[in-house]
This record gives sequence, structure tokens and C-alpha cells, in this order.
Amino acid sequence: MSADDGGGGGAGPRTSSLRTSLPRPSWAIRRRIIVATLAFCAGEVVFLTAWGRDTDLHETIANGIILLAGSVIGAYVFGAVWDDRNLLALGRRRRPRDFSEPEQGDGP
Repeated sequence: MSADDGGGGGAGPRTSSLRTSLPRPSWAIRRRIIVATLAFCAGEVVFLTAWGRDTDLHETIANGIILLAGSVIGAYVFGAVWDDRNLLALGRRRRPRDFSEPEQGDGP
């Protein structure tokens, strides 16, 4: 998986031709922000666990950081799904439909 493919994997044969025909947005910057945020959250939790005092303030900070990490992961997954669905919908709108005239003898 390259940095520009939009992630995902698991795309069936139905979307493989669509992926080659439409440009995919780059997720490289988004991934860097997500990884940096999750690393910050992990560092803060480790710091509070190892050196933090058992105070209400530190407990509130730890809860906020854990909620932030969960929100980032949820938003990342939801954002990827949203992008994929929009891309598929856009691809369906761009495809020309083939409404050929019925030939003589076709039908009931």
C-alpha cells in the first residue's frame, strides 16, 4: 500500500477499474497528522502513568487523551469509508449508460 493510494485494500474487482480511472486523494498528510496525534496521546498516557500523581486533574487529562485517541481512530475509519463511497458514487455518475435501441424480434 503506497502513501497515495488512499489506503483501504480489500477492494473487490468491482472497484479496481474505477480506481484506475479516477484520481484518488492523497492520504499521506492525513496519515501523518493521525500518527502524530496518536503518538502524542500515547506519550501523554505513558507520562501520566509513570510520573503523574493521582489527582483529579491528571485523571481528567488521561480521560480526555483516551477519548481523543478513540475519536481520531473513529474519524480516520469513517473518513476513509466516506471518501470511498463518494468516489464510487462519482464514478457511477460519470459512466455513460448504454441505452441501445431494441432490435426487431426482441421482446414478448
